[in-house]
Amino acid sequence: METDTIWNIRNGIRDIAEGVYRWVQGTLQRLPWLKTLYTIWCWVSLLFFILGLFLYRDSRTMLVQYLWSFYVMLQFWFLCRSKTFTWKQAAMFMLLGIFLVIPVTALTLLAAHGLFGGDTRDTWSQAVLTPIFEEVWKLLPLGLFLLFSRRASSMSLADYTLAGAGAGVGFQLMEELTRRWLNSGIIGRTYGYSVTMLGGETIHWDFWTLFPGRFEESIFPTIMSVSHPVHTGMITLGLGLAVRLRKRLSDAIFALPALLLVWSIIDHAAYNGQGSLPDWFMKISDLTGSGYRTKGVFLLMLAIGLVLDYVSLNRVKSRLPRMEGEGWINPVPELWYMLESLLTRRERLASVMSWTRERRELGFSLLYGNQEAAALQGDLQTRMLKHFRAAAGVTAALLLVAGLAGFAAYFQAHVHPADPACFSCMFDSLQNWWDRLGFWEKSAIVLGAFALSFMFVSFWPALGIALTAASIPASGHEIAKDIRDPKRLLTPENVISTLLALALSRVPFGRLAERFGKKGGSRLKDWLEKLLKRRKEPKPEPDLPKKPHKPDGEDPPPKKEKDPEEQPPKNDADDYVHWSKAKYRGVELHDAKNGALGEFDGVDLEKGIFYEAKSAQGLDRIHPKTGKPQQTPQQFTDKQLYQKTKVRINNLMQKAVGTRTTPDGTAEIPTLEQIKGIRHFEFQLDGDSPALRTAAENSLNKLRQEFPDYTFNIRFGVK
Repeated sequence: METDTIWNIRNGIRDIAEGVYRWVQGTLQRLPWLKTLYTIWCWVSLLFFILGLFLYRDSRTMLVQYLWSFYVMLQFWFLCRSKTFTWKQAAMFMLLGIFLVIPVTALTLLAAHGLFGGDTRDTWSQAVLTPIFEEVWKLLPLGLFLLFSRRASSMSLADYTLAGAGAGVGFQLMEELTRRWLNSGIIGRTYGYSVTMLGGETIHWDFWTLFPGRFEESIFPTIMSVSHPVHTGMITLGLGLAVRLRKRLSDAIFALPALLLVWSIIDHAAYNGQGSLPDWFMKISDLTGSGYRTKGVFLLMLAIGLVLDYVSLNRVKSRLPRMEGEGWINPVPELWYMLESLLTRRERLASVMSWTRERRELGFSLLYGNQEAAALQGDLQTRMLKHFRAAAGVTAALLLVAGLAGFAAYFQAHVHPADPACFSCMFDSLQNWWDRLGFWEKSAIVLGAFALSFMFVSFWPALGIALTAASIPASGHEIAKDIRDPKRLLTPENVISTLLALALSRVPFGRLAERFGKKGGSRLKDWLEKLLKRRKEPKPEPDLPKKPHKPDGEDPPPKKEKDPEEQPPKNDADDYVHWSKAKYRGVELHDAKNGALGEFDGVDLEKGIFYEAKSAQGLDRIHPKTGKPQQTPQQFTDKQLYQKTKVRINNLMQKAVGTRTTPDGTAEIPTLEQIKGIRHFEFQLDGDSPALRTAAENSLNKLRQEFPDYTFNIRFGVK
């Protein structure tokens, strides 16, 4: 019962998110001018960003740190050869590291200081709380993915690594960017932003180093800490190994990621607290290598993970497509095929990269997918339920502590101003720096953040990132005050607003208001649609006397034109695209057992259209025994248009687990998730007759009744 409740909540949240996504996609299709506005905005932002690089040093600082973080992400991307994630999915973990992990970490530290008091410069805060909270919360993006994703069960070990590394890259990007902006004085500009008087350079960004960004003093170094991506990637890789080997080695294997987490916390804490922590703790750090063994162990684990991934893929190689002459599936032929495409036919490189990745994704889906994975959902609800309960218990405890922290703050002394040793301690200095900037400098930074984010995500997430990047430094003093004095959060205004929100969601009046809002919103929407439709209707022509027809027939009466809604789209219209000219052709659906579920002749992702080519040749062929046509036009359209399309839509939304190309299809095809949001079918029929048009309209009307969210139209005489 408890399990059902958890997963019902999870499915409900996911369905709402997918509904919002489909609504946004539909809005973009209905309002194509938004894409034009979006294009203009992108070019203007890019122009301002380029100008900012010449005019403002802070813009160049942001670009430098972004390029370093991008370089680290590329290293992980190249090394994780058995990955099934796309670049966009990996980049999303990086963004979650910025906009989820950092705020959650700061709020947790706020709750801890509100509950226990103390100073953020204390050793227990910098060397105990901060390492624990940072290393634990950097695992949050992967946890959310495992909980909500439809394809969590088909992840490779390299995917686990990329998820952790991406969150670590995002966290380190924001942390180091803040340090660069704050330490931009004469010493920082002359010697480097991380140079100290006694330790020399403490943060190393070396191009010829694997995973740059390590923490180590350059003068008499005795201890180091690898970068955030290495720590988190190692922990998540250990978690993936535990999930993969659980059936063979029992649940005890989950001690591996737990030990890796403890090791990362020890490395982090020992570096932050060197000279302050007790000797026994530093001896433990020495036994683990003082941070110098971490990278080597991670690379060894990654090599083992890649070997296990490709060994698993070769267990189902007979069910996977392979290149000509390819025996065992391994990364060497894949890299060679990519290199050959790059040197000979560069336009095929993207298709080859997508093909190899999708082949791995199909292989892991066949190996580890179950019924829920058949719809690209996660298998972890049964295989990791016990561990999810433990994680849920820890999360509930942390939320309880955060809630009690506000009340405990009434009885605590003020937390003293922060020292800029960790990210949560930099807000005061951050706003001081922000306030010194001029309008054009701030604009360049905001537009630069948008332009850089747009390289990873689409318009709206990039816009949100840019606005958030401006709001954090602009509110630095307020955030710092909340950290020092958490009881400010319990002002009467905040309490009243919270109670009011609770009342509106609980009392009958609030529910009545919610229902009224829903009904009123739908009625308002209908009224606006009618108003817009009325404004679009052309004004009636004046009733002028018509010229009489000549009796000799030289001027026949004009033919009555059909209603525009009844006329089929013309083949020479501006938006006409022959199905064979679609960007993606021959997109076949398949189920969990690799069985075919039908194909789409053409797919246009930008316009959101499925193209279906139908042939009516032989429709009027006479049966030799009955002397009648073998099938009537209505029988033909009911079978070819109505029945097949109905089955195709049901398979797309329920049974399909992925897409693959047909022998005559294009090398590059969209994924199942990309085409699930398409709601428009266009049939292109090579025949044309009045009876065929009538029959086709009858069949399409059946489809419109059963699938009101979809639109269907047809073109006749398409050869």
